[in-house]
Amino acid sequence: MAKELPLTCPCALKKPLQETTSGYTCALPQCEHARADGEFAKTNNVPVLISETRCDTVCSANFDEVYVDRTASRYAPLKFWLIGGMDRARANCNHFIAQVLKRNNTPKVLVIGSGTTGVGAEALWHHSAIEVHGVDIYASDTVDVICDAHYLPLESGFYDGVWIQAVLEHVVEPQLVVAEITRVLACDGVVYAETPFMQQVHEGAYDFTRFTVLGHRYLFRDFKAIDFGGLNGPGLVMSWAARYLAWSIFRSRNIGRLVGAGVGVLMRPFAFLESRKSLFDASSAVYFLGEKTSAKRLSHKELVGLYEGQFGSNKGE
Repeated sequence: MAKELPLTCPCALKKPLQETTSGYTCALPQCEHARADGEFAKTNNVPVLISETRCDTVCSANFDEVYVDRTASRYAPLKFWLIGGMDRARANCNHFIAQVLKRNNTPKVLVIGSGTTGVGAEALWHHSAIEVHGVDIYASDTVDVICDAHYLPLESGFYDGVWIQAVLEHVVEPQLVVAEITRVLACDGVVYAETPFMQQVHEGAYDFTRFTVLGHRYLFRDFKAIDFGGLNGPGLVMSWAARYLAWSIFRSRNIGRLVGAGVGVLMRPFAFLESRKSLFDASSAVYFLGEKTSAKRLSHKELVGLYEGQFGSNKGE
């Protein structure tokens, strides 16, 4: 069954789009994208909804432009199978699915950054009751719309869930992306976000931000928390550090990957000994699962009260 995508112009007014033989135009006559010379293109019937004139974006409307090299991402499942971390990712995915199905038995879920399906997210993509729409800044078999997540060209309140895994570090303004997530979610919609904490730069110039558990929680301060915390502990952090150390010495990505994987395997037995508290202080990544509500936003005092790390209440003493 063909997906019915709730497409809009990416500009601020989010007006509907009209499909033409070669692309899409904005329904608002005053918009420059309503004219033939401002038409949005499509590639293999995938809309390329990027406005370089109305939006401040690092992306290009030229869909042939390659931003980053993600060829190594195909080996991610093998890497996590070797060094650990898959179980928690899959558990979080199943939790997200359960929460979405509680709100709608035939939900629509938006995956931001769907160019690759994500580690541990297989159950979401293959769930028979869930219709998944994928967006990213480049084309792939799992991308339905090419766009910039700062300016989602999608109707407000349309989705029951949003999944955004290993993406927020690659956007210039995470707060703006979260505002867009909030906008496209239904009033009780669910978001799952997974973002690096103690990881090195991994997409060159397109890598901007890291979050602690509490910093990530505050990014979603207008959401009611269902679950949040650290994802994969100091052992995986050691693997990342060893990978980049070897890369810096030998000037070879492949040698770095091999060394990192080897250290990850050596560290894996220690994962069973790592305390939950350490995930607040030294995790490789952090996650947040929450519900969009109209409740009062999380205050600064409430935020610091959520800390459950190894420093306890003594503030580092």
